[in-house]
Amino acid sequence: MSSDNALTLLLVHDSFEEANRIVSLLRNANYRVESKHVENEAVLSKLLQDRSWDLIIGQFNGTQTPVKSIFALLRRLNTDTPTILISDEYNPQSIVEGLRLGAEDVIPMDEDQHLLHVLSRTLFNLEQRRQLRHCRRKYADSEGRCDRLLGSSVDAIAIVQEGTYLFTNDSFSQLFGYLDSESMVCLPVIDSIAPEDQDRLKEYLRPIDGEEDIFVEKLTFTGMTNDRIPVPIEARIAKVDYQGEPALEFLIASDFLEGGHEGGLNATVSGFQEDSDAVSIQRDKVIDMVNIAIRQAATKHNSAIMLYITLDNYPSILEEVGVQQTEQLVTQLVDKINEENPEGYPLKRFKEDTFVMIMTNTGTDAGMHYATKLCEAVASHIFELSNLTRTVTLGIGASVISETVTTAEGCIDRALSALNELYRANNGSFANGAKLYESEVGHEFCEEDLDDVARNMLESKQFELFYQPIIPLQSQDDEFYEVLLHTKDNEKTAALPDNFVAKVFKTNVASEIDRWVILESFKTLSEKLKSSPKTRLFINISIQTICDDTFITWLKVALKASSLSPRQVIFQLREIDVAQQFNRSVDLINELRKINGDVALSHFGLAIEPMTLLQKLSVNYVKFDSVIVERASQQDGGMSELEELIGRLKEDENEQIIVPFVERAEMIPALWTSGVHYIQGHFLQSPSRRMDYDFNDEES
Repeated sequence: MSSDNALTLLLVHDSFEEANRIVSLLRNANYRVESKHVENEAVLSKLLQDRSWDLIIGQFNGTQTPVKSIFALLRRLNTDTPTILISDEYNPQSIVEGLRLGAEDVIPMDEDQHLLHVLSRTLFNLEQRRQLRHCRRKYADSEGRCDRLLGSSVDAIAIVQEGTYLFTNDSFSQLFGYLDSESMVCLPVIDSIAPEDQDRLKEYLRPIDGEEDIFVEKLTFTGMTNDRIPVPIEARIAKVDYQGEPALEFLIASDFLEGGHEGGLNATVSGFQEDSDAVSIQRDKVIDMVNIAIRQAATKHNSAIMLYITLDNYPSILEEVGVQQTEQLVTQLVDKINEENPEGYPLKRFKEDTFVMIMTNTGTDAGMHYATKLCEAVASHIFELSNLTRTVTLGIGASVISETVTTAEGCIDRALSALNELYRANNGSFANGAKLYESEVGHEFCEEDLDDVARNMLESKQFELFYQPIIPLQSQDDEFYEVLLHTKDNEKTAALPDNFVAKVFKTNVASEIDRWVILESFKTLSEKLKSSPKTRLFINISIQTICDDTFITWLKVALKASSLSPRQVIFQLREIDVAQQFNRSVDLINELRKINGDVALSHFGLAIEPMTLLQKLSVNYVKFDSVIVERASQQDGGMSELEELIGRLKEDENEQIIVPFVERAEMIPALWTSGVHYIQGHFLQSPSRRMDYDFNDEES
């Protein structure tokens, strides 16, 4: 609850009268309530971004703000706002669905005592989580200070309590003209500050309450030595516990000391130009910058957006133009980012190819809009190097800095996770876009949802088929395509999660979708064979179809009705499904063999002993898993792992080898030399609604 012990409450309910009744109920139960009635999703989004709220009470069957929208927003904004749902009537199925979405509980309407007990428990748990995050932040601060003290004793350090020096190290004492650290103990701090800066620093010389939070701040002022000589000072000030009592730590970094007094003075006058130099790598300063934003979010509810900005394909750029011109490019990139940064949000270089920007007091939508526009601006800009021009693209992972974030490292990990998802989605080294990390607050679609949603989509024709060519590296006559299931891009599918099709593949409705895919692809193949008689299709089947005893009988009828030969289709079984249902998989493969049908084992290579499993099967094609191929294209030694597996497959000589997700041209010669038969990937051709790849061009 808020600092004045008022319960801050959002009431997401279609009925204003019912919302008022709930507020009256809480006030009669001696809660001080500060509430807002929410009528739609846009208002809810704005309120959640404006400040921190203790609780949401939502309508389970609300029409103006659907319940799934509430949890989608909480996940997107990364906010710890517990939610209690009110249903029209008691329904165990509704309770289970609400809990799976992330609700604290689902309570029937007019069960007021039940609501009050759940609310009490929810607020207690919320307070415990907040206290835990507070402790974690304090612990992280302590660890950081200890690391600095133990790792760099040359820093000038002083501990101040109620305006008096309790401790100084030799570096600090000598900076102020004293021979040793003992000479400054118990001296008033005010005596070592120039008169013109004393009023500004008095705030840090007063008694400190044990529960008071003081931000880590960097202050610049003029100090006075023992001989009354002015000394420019740049000190980082933080609250610490010293001998069990709250105190302040004054830390003057060694790099400032090594720069000498004159250098320090120049830095003060120029606004610390070296600190704002975003081209130099400043990992520690990035961590400090993020930690400050975390504390402000925790104490002042000033949420921010952290952008983890990466230069796409940095290793290739470095290899192509060299270190010197790459740094020229980075310098120009910084200038371009600053040009697109009118608000002056702080930007620092975190790694060779990565920058971090903190967008303070910025909402999620505004932050993502800026990140997207920044990607577009950089992609369209021409960078001029010494003897050439070049264009580059950015990948940006965004993370909300809210009250739920406790450490800078955790915040960076979240942004990096979002960025990695973006790269995986684009199947390569280029992102050229931005993605927001969304926290796990329940599941937007539980298993029961998936079955119902998928079946409704199947009935309303919201699925469609795409075809991607599988291209021969060795001399082959057939023209292969893989059939890929997609959802149509429209309003009905806009709210579906990115991995919806993969999730549906594991549900009970998967076998029905498999049959729809087979029938639709048979129709397309029948037409295609009229102009390209060598065309063959790879069709994926789920574990539910593997276990379906009626599938072969149904397939024979479907083939006969389409006038297709079984040899014109290859059914793909996933390695993980075969491992789980080995006996049924063997039976299905044998039945397909009897009708002269071919089988492929896909997602190969992730089992503990993939060759052992394969040797027990009789399949015609083996297709590697994307993880194996990604390791080969990105990591040192990854290609040798792939080549070793290919070599073991070649020894058997029973299966044709397919390597999917080939996204770099330089991989192709190595795969050809290794004896790979086919390759597949967006680099070669992306999936399309039509089978229109020119295989003759490959032969030429």
